[in-house]
Amino acid sequence: MVTYPINVRRDGYRGSDPKKRAKVNQINAVASKLEACINDMLKNQEEPIRVYSYHEIASKSGIDYQTVRRLGFSIDAGSGGFTAVKVGLSFEQAMEMAQRGSQQGAAGA
Repeated sequence: MVTYPINVRRDGYRGSDPKKRAKVNQINAVASKLEACINDMLKNQEEPIRVYSYHEIASKSGIDYQTVRRLGFSIDAGSGGFTAVKVGLSFEQAMEMAQRGSQQGAAGA
């Protein structure tokens, strides 16, 4: 599980090839946009624990799915997305709140 803020890995190419450097700069700019979008989603998360799919993130960010999936892998090594804990909660607090919520939901059914 991840917590706010997340970091999307950047490429650190520092070589002299201008074409490679331009491509890396473009990819790193997309990574920055993706990171900002995801961190905004995490800041606004209301559930104690929530799963974010790369499809959802691609839709919200306007970045194509394959790029989100490739760059997003560095967040939590998930192939389809990642699970996040609400800002300000520890993993234990989030688990406890989620269990209470599911028990209340089961009791009301």
